[in-house]
Amino acid sequence: MKLGASRRRRMAGALLGAIGMIGVIAGCGSSSGSTTSSSAGSGPVKVSIFEVAQADVVTTLETAFKKELTAKLAGRTVSYSVSNANGDPSLIQSIARNLSRSSSSLIAVIGTPAVIAMAQQDKTHPIIALAMGDPVGGKVADSLDHPGRNVTGTIDFVDPAKLLGELAKVTPAPKRIGTIYDPSNENSQVWVAQLRTAIKARPGLALVESTVASAGDVQSAARSLVGRTDTILVGPDAAVASGIAAVGAVALSNKIPLYLTSGDATTSGVLATLGPSYANLGAQGADVAVKILGGAQPAATPFGRPGALEWGVNHSTLGALKVTLPSAAMG
Repeated sequence: MKLGASRRRRMAGALLGAIGMIGVIAGCGSSSGSTTSSSAGSGPVKVSIFEVAQADVVTTLETAFKKELTAKLAGRTVSYSVSNANGDPSLIQSIARNLSRSSSSLIAVIGTPAVIAMAQQDKTHPIIALAMGDPVGGKVADSLDHPGRNVTGTIDFVDPAKLLGELAKVTPAPKRIGTIYDPSNENSQVWVAQLRTAIKARPGLALVESTVASAGDVQSAARSLVGRTDTILVGPDAAVASGIAAVGAVALSNKIPLYLTSGDATTSGVLATLGPSYANLGAQGADVAVKILGGAQPAATPFGRPGALEWGVNHSTLGALKVTLPSAAMG
């Protein structure tokens, strides 16, 4: 993926796991009543989009979702309303309550806190989660293949084993991978546990962990990795994402390659992002929504998964490091 595309993966907080910003609400429906199977057919479709915060990746998901859904429903009248809580917990709950009473055909939600709040408030409307990290861990679905409730959609969780497979193609290949995370973040717990398992399956590769309790700890956590690791890999974590510039500064000054599973590759010190295409995940979410609008039940409609990983490379950082990236990263 080119550098411009990497900007679309910027996250304000954590890969949509726990974004914390402050902002405004736009177009939140408040009419009474709700609908599920009545959406099937050829009548008008009212789609409510609920965003947890403002971020480039959120815009990418929303734009791709609306474009694909409108195209797939050609011939039908499709209207959209957008509500943005910008990370305000009280506003997230307020929007969820309002949308649960709306006459929307379905509700598309971006951001784990918003999905969870929506699922708690509303057991009737179909809820399409776009690029959620861990629906099962978030207790909004029984499983990815059989959600069992009124929430389905797409996930952006990337198997760490896939990431390690790509990093193994880097020259020189990493021997000690450091990671920084907040152990209270549920998405991070799942991701780091899988990272440990994936690293154990690769002889000669070691994991060095550094934890934080808040964004204020990120810089010191990054510094603690200096001398103990030759590569830093940051997964889906809100606290670390909000302080990624500090991690980049430490990494660059110590000539340590820094990779992100999501974020902005233009951040100083970041070598590359390596993660899913959020445009594709938004379009996949629209495909799921079309199935629901056609009469499928969310409880029996599987979540869409990420496709091939995409690279976003910071060529300025690359020029400062003695690292050769695989051809897939440079194409």
